[in-house]
Amino acid sequence: MATKTKELLNKVNRRGPYGVDTGDLGFTGTPGAVFVPRDAPSPAPLVGFAHDWTKGPRDYVDTLKHLASWGFVVVAPATDRSPRPNHQHFADHLSAAIEDVLQARLGRGTVRADPRRIGLAGHGLGGGVCALLASQRTDIEAVAMVFPTETVPDAADRAITIDAPALLLSASGGVHAEDAKALHLAWRGPIVHRRLEKAIETGLVEGAPLLKYVGLADPDRRTQRAVRPLLAGYLLTTLAGDDTYSVFADPEEKLKDTVTVTDQLLDDEDGDLVAGAPPLLRLVKSVTGT
Repeated sequence: MATKTKELLNKVNRRGPYGVDTGDLGFTGTPGAVFVPRDAPSPAPLVGFAHDWTKGPRDYVDTLKHLASWGFVVVAPATDRSPRPNHQHFADHLSAAIEDVLQARLGRGTVRADPRRIGLAGHGLGGGVCALLASQRTDIEAVAMVFPTETVPDAADRAITIDAPALLLSASGGVHAEDAKALHLAWRGPIVHRRLEKAIETGLVEGAPLLKYVGLADPDRRTQRAVRPLLAGYLLTTLAGDDTYSVFADPEEKLKDTVTVTDQLLDDEDGDLVAGAPPLLRLVKSVTGT
């Protein structure tokens, strides 16, 4: 990894230059949260965030604040959290939340969201939902999918219509590797697919959910520290238009603890991604079956 790339990775691994104001999305009639970069240049790029199955914005507060600190308005609806959510309704609710925030003066009244710079980011189920929404809207400038899982309708079927650039993050040995592979192969626009060698697919969820939702999440700070700079760097260059961070959108660039996944790599693999997982993670998966 080149020195410049390492320095940029270390930089976006830290909070950005802006303080963050947090607001309640309830004023729009949709439950959720808005994170606003304090005193950032206005209008600021807007990121709509979709949570994983049964989760909500409160399970990603530090990650969403991290993105906001780098100058993004982040809107995260807290809808469709039941064990059997309607995935298309979730995409519709995310779209509606984006529209509501575009009409509002945010934070302390000095920042507005830019209708010309709208991106999507999601984790797990939310990653698939972002693909559904990107197939419906022509104004999406960037999509980031973190350990995406399948949706109904199938996100991969919709991906063949999407021209927006995408970041796809998968986990070495992940049980949803096939879902990520399907999106990779179907995505029509430019895509950067990085496989994280030391990540857990459910690890982006924060807090101590085992005390509240036994078995439904597995928070992992190492995963969070790995994902946040990749998200921030990619969105800074593709959505905010800052070429300083162009390495994050360059599939030829090597980043720490990641492997760039190409069509050729997928062709060469035998489909048993667990074989490439870290030893401890393989042991955990063999015991838990997850």
